[in-house]
Amino acid sequence: MIKKKFSIIIQARMGSSRLPGKVLFKHKNLSILDILINRLKNTRLIDKIIIAKTNKKKDIKIVNYCKKNNIKYFRGSETDVLSRYYLAAKKYKIQNITRITSDCPLVDYRIINLMIKIFKNTNIDYLANTYPTPTNYPDGMDIEIFNFKTLKNTFYNAKLPSEREHVTIYMWKSGKFKIKKKTIKKNFSKYRFCIDYNSDFIFLKKIINKFKENIFKVSMLQLINFCKKNSKIIVYQQNIIRNQGWLSSLKRDKKFLEKNG
Repeated sequence: MIKKKFSIIIQARMGSSRLPGKVLFKHKNLSILDILINRLKNTRLIDKIIIAKTNKKKDIKIVNYCKKNNIKYFRGSETDVLSRYYLAAKKYKIQNITRITSDCPLVDYRIINLMIKIFKNTNIDYLANTYPTPTNYPDGMDIEIFNFKTLKNTFYNAKLPSEREHVTIYMWKSGKFKIKKKTIKKNFSKYRFCIDYNSDFIFLKKIINKFKENIFKVSMLQLINFCKKNSKIIVYQQNIIRNQGWLSSLKRDKKFLEKNG
């Protein structure tokens, strides 16, 4: 029996429209990427970790970060993130891809481990915990797993701007793949652990101050309990729309369809 290998591909760029350069923002000498990478190293079931960045000049800072920390990386299109994933997976000969975004530094590696085990033992093409929406998971706990065959099929068939930018929409929307969604009973969707705005980074700094050296291992439930006990620190999150970045992609879809009939 051939052993299934799993690798993580993290999409990252310096050119975030809402918070430029955020992936290398530091607090207590820890950058957002430092926290994410060190948390992901706890997964144990992962063969490789690759950072897929853009080929823009400004992303040389991420290249330097990868070289300094001995992390594999790939440079590709800024807008066609799907091609960035496909070409990165092809270059590193990845059988099964776990997709993580760099704005989710607190994603829980325990959930990744559990999802990899589900994927290994189920005959499916795509597994996620937050897509298709809605989800009971907090924003920032987003994990997607798919095999290379599914990624290749998507790369060659996805046409809409939203499908190229957000990588997996075609996988779970087209009806062409066997998909599965990992769910939880309790609804934690009001909590937010991703970094899109400066207010999110201020919130992250409070989490770092609280958990200190345990920041690389703190669990999703520990984070939620901390928020419950300190509810004032998450009041700002009430007015933030989840997946707000999708709105501009959907507008581009409309123009694309109008142009291409």
